[in-house]
Amino acid sequence: MNNSNPDQTSVAIPLPRQNPYELALQRGLDALQIFAWTLDRCEALGIEEVEGVLRLPALGRTLCIDLAQRCVLVDDTAPARAAWGVLAAHYLCAGQLAPDPRGVSFSDFPDCRSYLSVFGKRITGRFLATTGRTEQRFVQAAEALGGHKVSGAGVGYGFAVFPRVPISIVRYDGGDEFPPGASVIYRADIENLLPAEDRVVAAELLLDALAGKPMSENGGPSAQRS
Repeated sequence: MNNSNPDQTSVAIPLPRQNPYELALQRGLDALQIFAWTLDRCEALGIEEVEGVLRLPALGRTLCIDLAQRCVLVDDTAPARAAWGVLAAHYLCAGQLAPDPRGVSFSDFPDCRSYLSVFGKRITGRFLATTGRTEQRFVQAAEALGGHKVSGAGVGYGFAVFPRVPISIVRYDGGDEFPPGASVIYRADIENLLPAEDRVVAAELLLDALAGKPMSENGGPSAQRS
């Protein structure tokens, strides 16, 4: 027997749209609650802990991770973009903190080999099509962001994405037979500090900063100093 009323129309209630980065950020903030923020751990990560706020240097600015308020601010002012917050949380959750200062390329990490084609498009390809299109453009952007020049072939600059996550980008001029190229150099111990996908994200956020994209939401403080 059908008891439904033909005059009643069912209305579908839309579910809230999920933001994967926001969900990942909240999980990362949950994970940070379990750590004892000892002086040794803070020094190993290059951060300060002040009354429950973790202060993490990032490209010349400071990400302030407030564990009680469950938020990440740039320079204690505007909310950080969720991608920066997630990367910061994952970095601060690192389990192995032994240093290894050797410079390596992305392809040197065994767990990154399946990401090589993605890395080529999202990082080196994007760099050469934007900030690295010309040497002059790269130099101007790198120096504006506070990068330090690195020696060697090509034109290269190093950037402290986080204290233990320096990333260098080297641009090579092309010739009659070859187009310009680029290399991205990591420190070897990033393998223990960030998972493979985050190593790509760290380079992506560096490219954002080189292009002048703000580190905060809603066009707040830029990643670049004026």
